[in-house]
Amino acid sequence: MRKSFDSELLELGESMTAMADTVRNAIEEVTRSLCEGDEAAAHAVLSATAGVDQMEREIENHCLSLLLRQQPVARDLRTISTALKMVTDLQRIGDQATNIAELAILLAKQGRAQVPEHIRTMSRKAGIMVSQAIAAYTDRDVEQAHAVVNLDDEVDDLFAQVKAELIDRILENRENADAAIDLIIIAKYLERVADHAVNIAQWAVFCVTGQLE
Repeated sequence: MRKSFDSELLELGESMTAMADTVRNAIEEVTRSLCEGDEAAAHAVLSATAGVDQMEREIENHCLSLLLRQQPVARDLRTISTALKMVTDLQRIGDQATNIAELAILLAKQGRAQVPEHIRTMSRKAGIMVSQAIAAYTDRDVEQAHAVVNLDDEVDDLFAQVKAELIDRILENRENADAAIDLIIIAKYLERVADHAVNIAQWAVFCVTGQLE
């Protein structure tokens, strides 16, 4: 019985990792499409993120099934309840990727936007945070979870730099205003991705310690 339960918990971790990989790839690809003015790639991201809600439902159903069939206690219960919390943040990261894709399509139609380099860096760091946060959960690695939280300050600093650069661009030429505002919104979405990664990391710590930080 225990061997079967452990196998199902392993499967749950693999499903969480697959969902995290999906949303991270979506963030990376939509940022590339934004920087290159690739409207088709942004549409591909919309198609990819359309499946994230289904992944969320499948993981939730798996968790509820484990709770009802296995009646886990202590650490096992934390593992399952943590997954239920984390999957919500992963789904919201998928929503952010969708939002960015929609703006990337709009900007591509208007002509390739001059995207600040810091946006690409924000995307890369936020993606790393998502992957590391889920790895902290599957590996029960509190130190890795703390590293994710520390990275959030770097993403916040990058957002401040992007915002300042784009505000200067607006002040230099009002014709840049619409595109610059859209890019600020995109940077804010990336900042939110990082925030969700922090949430996941904090739940990973809870899974190990039983305490929320």
